[in-house]
Amino acid sequence: MTAPAVDVTRVTLTFPATVELVRLARLVASGLAAHAGLSVDDIEDLRIAVDELCALVVQHAVDDSNVSLVLDAGDGSVQVEVRAPAGSSEAPFALDELSGHILKAAADEHHLARADGKLVATLTKRREG
Repeated sequence: MTAPAVDVTRVTLTFPATVELVRLARLVASGLAAHAGLSVDDIEDLRIAVDELCALVVQHAVDDSNVSLVLDAGDGSVQVEVRAPAGSSEAPFALDELSGHILKAAADEHHLARADGKLVATLTKRREG
C-alpha cells in the first residue's frame, strides 16, 4: 500500500527554551528540508544553521519561556523563523564571530532582531543548483 502524498509547506514547533531541546528543532528542520527536495548536503547545512540560531535565541530568552520555530518550505527552499520572549536587554542579541562564520557558510540569508520584547531570528536555505 502506498502512503498518500502529503503537501507540507509550514511546520510550527514550540518547545521550552532549553539547549537540550534544540535537537528537536534540528530534527524537524531536516525532515521538512528533505520533503522540500534539498540535497543531503543542503539538509546538513540547514540543520547546522537551525542549531546555531535556536541556541542563540535560547541563550537570550527569558528563563522558563518557550521558543517558537516556524519553518516554511517551498520551491526548493526552507525559510526559518525562531521567536522567544527577550531576556535582559543589556545583553546584545548578536552572533559571536564563530557563529557568524557558521551561518554565513550554512545559510543563504540570516537576520537577528530584538523588537517589542521579542527575539526574532530568521534564515533561508535554498537548494543548490
